Amino acid sequence: MTRSPRPRTPAPPRSGSPAARALLAVGPDDRDDGDLLAGLQRLPDVRVRRVESAAAAAAALAERSVDLLVASPGLATAAVTELLAARGRLAPALPVLIVRDRQAEAPAAWVGAGVGLLRAPLLPGALERSVAVVLGLAAGGREPRA
Repeated sequence: MTRSPRPRTPAPPRSGSPAARALLAVGPDDRDDGDLLAGLQRLPDVRVRRVESAAAAAAALAERSVDLLVASPGLATAAVTELLAARGRLAPALPVLIVRDRQAEAPAAWVGAGVGLLRAPLLPGALERSVAVVLGLAAGGREPRA
């Protein structure tokens, strides 16, 4: 009896491919935030785009090419509030992760459906795991197989 060869499963999409999930990181371009986001850039099915201001994030949201917003700890409180207002106008269902320093202000108005607040310093890999959960990715940041 001859066995037929196993069907090949398609390779998961690479970062930057059309199937990769688009993550928009918002915050100043400083070394600490860069270290925080470095792990996200290694996730295979996540494409990271970085902008420095809430206004630039609003422009990106208008393009409808974003699956998740991440506000870095270096983003000022007023800018996070502006970012959430833009999200409310342009993409109210879009999930948001806000990373704040442990003692930084986090107004009650930020709390709502689809908004997660992470307090820094984060454990190694915590942001990557949070992004994977929010985007519905399997362990390792890959799209789950059907």
